[in-house]
Amino acid sequence: MENQARKYKSPVVSNFIARRSSNDFDKTKRNMLIAVLIDDALKAKGWSKKQLAVVMHKNPSEVTKWLSGTHNFTLETLYLIESYLGVKLFVVPSNDLESV
Repeated sequence: MENQARKYKSPVVSNFIARRSSNDFDKTKRNMLIAVLIDDALKAKGWSKKQLAVVMHKNPSEVTKWLSGTHNFTLETLYLIESYLGVKLFVVPSNDLESV
């Protein structure tokens, strides 16, 4: 017997989804994508969340929040994660830097 997810309909959830803004949806989507990039980089490096937390002098619970996809990152935090994991999480076009 194959387990299948039950279809669940909730007026509360339906109302919430109907009222969400496209900006909120896009923000959540981007945060989730960043979380996936961090998780992929951890796996590629063979590191655990705890190992990243130790090298960054953070609590493991903070790394867990990052991977939840709901964390509001600062640019500094993203830069530090990039430097420790050796990945790019965001790109700033170089022609923008030349005009500064």
